[in-house]
Amino acid sequence: LESNPVFEAFGNAKTLRNDNSSRFGKFTQLQFQLTANEGGQTTTTTTTTTAIAPLAGCLCDTYLLEKSRVVSHSPGERNYHIFYQLLQGASNTTKQQIWNHLEGTDLES
Repeated sequence: LESNPVFEAFGNAKTLRNDNSSRFGKFTQLQFQLTANEGGQTTTTTTTTTAIAPLAGCLCDTYLLEKSRVVSHSPGERNYHIFYQLLQGASNTTKQQIWNHLEGTDLES
């Protein structure tokens, strides 16, 4: 569950309709540890019954990336958030080196 912000940085992008649009799909399976309380019974009140089942872990089974967005996107849209976040922390020298490497390239190179 704590990894969700990381997934969103790598899988969300700005689109024309949404500044934080999810461009991925995932199936998260929550795993619970069933335990009993007070002699193996559930707790019953006049309106509800509560079983104790703390979260034991989770598993993210699928992660699908919209790969075409890495190399191009429509006008007014942006690439995945992670690219901008990495560049924000980079020095001006590093940013210039990256730009120099990309200068003169196109979608085929």
